[in-house]
Amino acid sequence: TQSVSRGKTPISLTPREFNLLLKLANAKGKLVTKRELNRDIWGGSLDENNNTIEVYINFLRKKIDKPFATNLIKTKVGFGYYLSSHEH
Repeated sequence: TQSVSRGKTPISLTPREFNLLLKLANAKGKLVTKRELNRDIWGGSLDENNNTIEVYINFLRKKIDKPFATNLIKTKVGFGYYLSSHEH
């Protein structure tokens, strides 16, 4: 099933949000570039100046990070995103 939880808290995600989180999780803490996200999640259909990726990262942050003390979704400005595996 496509279910996500943080601790014991279930988190409801759209299919696109789930795929985005899965891509970040499968990178195991390594940087995932916006180009990779565009290719793998949006099929390369986004224009470079489009802010769709940032919008979806923001959606994820509201669901994955905002309710908790530690933010797991990290940004490397100008490059991409990665998922921190540490809650401290």
